Amino acid sequence: MLRSFVLGLGVLLLGTGVLGITLGGGGPMLGPLIFGVLLLIGTIFEPHYKRNESTPPSDGFAPTGERFHDPNQNQTVEVWYNPTTGERRYVALGAVK
Repeated sequence: MLRSFVLGLGVLLLGTGVLGITLGGGGPMLGPLIFGVLLLIGTIFEPHYKRNESTPPSDGFAPTGERFHDPNQNQTVEVWYNPTTGERRYVALGAVK
């Protein structure tokens, strides 16, 4: 939700800057233009990191058999997949029953 708000704000500021410059606003319109561009770029290219879950998901998820060591969190992780939604979740192997 916050991501959508920030993207909307970025588009609004970018549009305001472009429209202001087009209508002869000049230098003062560079602020909203630049800030809107930075908001959009920062939000679009923001990395999304999820922490590993401590319990296996139950609603339509099944283990894939994939296991790997997560060096960021220093734990072995098992991958769970929901074929209906395509979502993947990562569960700390010690929590898998």
